[in-house]
Amino acid sequence: MGRKPKGSVVSRPVPSIQKAFAILEFFCSTNRGHTISQITRIFKIPVSTCSSVLYTLMFCGYLRRDDSGVFSLTMKLLGQANKGLSQIEINDIAHPELEKLTIATGLASALFTREGNQVVCLAKVEGTSHVRTAAHVGKQMPMHATCTGKAILAYLPDEELGKVVGSSDLRQLTENTITSIPLLKKELARVRSQGYAVDNQEYGIGVRGISAPVFDNKGRVVAAISASGATFELDRKKVTIISAVKAASLEVSKTLGYSESIVNNVYPHLADSNMVRSSTGLGSMEGFKNTERISQPGR
Repeated sequence: MGRKPKGSVVSRPVPSIQKAFAILEFFCSTNRGHTISQITRIFKIPVSTCSSVLYTLMFCGYLRRDDSGVFSLTMKLLGQANKGLSQIEINDIAHPELEKLTIATGLASALFTREGNQVVCLAKVEGTSHVRTAAHVGKQMPMHATCTGKAILAYLPDEELGKVVGSSDLRQLTENTITSIPLLKKELARVRSQGYAVDNQEYGIGVRGISAPVFDNKGRVVAAISASGATFELDRKKVTIISAVKAASLEVSKTLGYSESIVNNVYPHLADSNMVRSSTGLGSMEGFKNTERISQPGR
């Protein structure tokens, strides 16, 4: 009696394994070595437990220990990560999330990546709307006039952004298209603050879209996911759409290696510590906070 059926899945995390990964991620986020006493104090765990975890990680090749008792990362973690990344195709990762996004919103969903000064559609799932969006797999579109383009532009390094914007033809496609660099930069700042971009009928009249960026394991923006449809469809359920788009892009980002540190999830008292920093440089995904407001470009 009480015995679990054969093949059942354990739904609860194993504390010792969870602790080991938390400590390993802590080493990654601080980018320096630590002693047993330091880790014991920071994680508030017994010395014996801490010692067991650190020496196990060392024996597995993920940590090394110098003569002064300081443990630090080896290159094994990077090597294992690169092996995994080499097997990952972003299209394969994103497609299930696009399907979920379309089911949740009824809108067409798509994955775009940057190609030079344009974005190109890598994958698309059609929605139930009678309105068909212009995007199709392989189609290139201008970055300044699309939500996916702006979602990617907003997170480019300043120097790279300057080159892209400076060499782009900010051509006016509709009366709503942003055609000046100052207004575009103002809009990109808004994208960063709210975590999503809007196509406010800037590419075509009657169609709007919402997009959020996709990040890789180093915190670099590599793509954007969008949901698009008729203006009345987005106005009617904008909060749901914004939330669903952000959730989809975050899931793809996590699969590519971007994640909030397990340290902050398992050990909340470390959240405000100066010692804890996300290796991606994007903190705790502040840009993915929900907001109900859809911006109006140029205002």
